[in-house]
Formats: sequence, structure tokens, C-alpha cells
Amino acid sequence: MLKASYVLALAVTVATLVPVSIALTGLGPVERFGFYNNADSRIADARDDVKPVYQQDGLGIIPQVRDYHDIVGASVKKQDDAFLFTIELAGNPNKNENYETLYLWNIVVQAAGKEQQYRILLPHFAIGNNSTTERGWYFALFDKTAETYVVPMTKISNMPEDRVEFPVKDFFIGKPSSFRYWVDVYVRTNSTLVGPPDYLMDYAPP
Repeated sequence: MLKASYVLALAVTVATLVPVSIALTGLGPVERFGFYNNADSRIADARDDVKPVYQQDGLGIIPQVRDYHDIVGASVKKQDDAFLFTIELAGNPNKNENYETLYLWNIVVQAAGKEQQYRILLPHFAIGNNSTTERGWYFALFDKTAETYVVPMTKISNMPEDRVEFPVKDFFIGKPSSFRYWVDVYVRTNSTLVGPPDYLMDYAPP
């Protein structure tokens, strides 16, 4: 079971960490997000474009860039009553070393003239000197609009060798027929689980 402090930290994460160019305030050009419209949707991203961007004040431990930080695409598919959310990577995310790596989906649903925001969190905790006592993969769904967890942090099994994917029941996000989305990869280099992750590594669309 994850500590309450981690749940608190993730609440801060999803509330504050969004690439500036695609922040919800001033979304910018339409190419800055993907769009699901009742049909399979996919966005692409260039390989070898990972660049650690520190998200805190001061200086931090710079994580070594790994291929599993490198997003090459992301897709959304409807499968019966669930959405399959997939982040395609240049490497094997199960080989994450030393730190926590967080794969984050940002979902924006328009319903009844209002905007509803969700975050799908898929963190992996590695075995290493700077890792926490937790190990492996977890899943959570956060309602950013209501500032509450729809699904609390839950242990899940390993991912495929070249992607991070997970099915989410459609009713958890209001059974939308369409929504906007983008994806991020973050790394936490400290083991305190206090505050948001330290580095934004990659995001898509570019």
C-alpha cells in the first residue's frame, strides 16, 4: 500500500505539472493535443528527443536518459466498455532503474458546455539506491476538476516490452464520445515522495 504522502504528492503532480506549451490555460495550436472522436486515435512523436527539464527550484540530480523515457507515439482505442490507453516507447519500461518513472495521460472532456479534466497515472518504482520501498507498477485515476481520486493508487502487473498500456472503464471518465489528450513522462530522483516528480523527460504531441 502506498503511503498517504505519495497520494498527496501525486495530487500536487497532476494539479501542477503540464508542459508550458500545452497547458490547459492557452492550449495553443490544435496539433498540441490528440483528439479521440468515437474512433481509434493515435499521435506520433520523434525518437531520441528526450530532454530532462527540471520542475523544481534550484538544482537537482539529473537522471540519465533512457530509451523507456522516449515516447514515440500514443493511442486510444475503445474496447467494449473500456478505453485502452497506450504510450509507445523506444525501450522497455519494465527496465526502469533507480528512480520512479511516471507515465501520465492528460484527458480533457467537454460535456454539457463544461470542461472535465482527468489524469491517468501509471508510475513504476524501480529497485535502486534512490527508489522507495514500493516496487513495480501502479495505476490511479485522478479527477482534476473535482480534485479527487476516482481510482486510488492500485498495484498492477508488468507492462509489454515496448509500451505502457492500461484499460480504463469508460464510466470512470463519464463515457465520453470524444476528448482531447496528451501524454507526459516524468522522473522522480528523490525517494521522499514529497511534492511532484523532479524532471519532465518527454511529452507528446510535440
